Amino acid sequence: MAASRVLDPRLLPKIQENINDSGSLVRQIIRGSKSNELLSQATKNFASSENTIEASEANIKKMGILVSHLQFQAEAIERSVGEMETLQDQLTTLQR
Repeated sequence: MAASRVLDPRLLPKIQENINDSGSLVRQIIRGSKSNELLSQATKNFASSENTIEASEANIKKMGILVSHLQFQAEAIERSVGEMETLQDQLTTLQR
């Protein structure tokens, strides 16, 4: 049992060689996958879309203001129409 715990000195260089080969393989896979380039492109796209999102938010706020102005104008028109009916009745009464 004690002999199985002692590492054969000939194995150490082979283990080191396997570790180095594994590192080289991982580096090659990363280089081949172009993950850094894809991540960089995704970051650029996100940054450029941020300006578009901010502009869209500003446009939505402006549209909200326009909607409230249109609501006020619609209410004013409804009041005017109601007053026109009253004025027409008064005019008819005066013409008799």
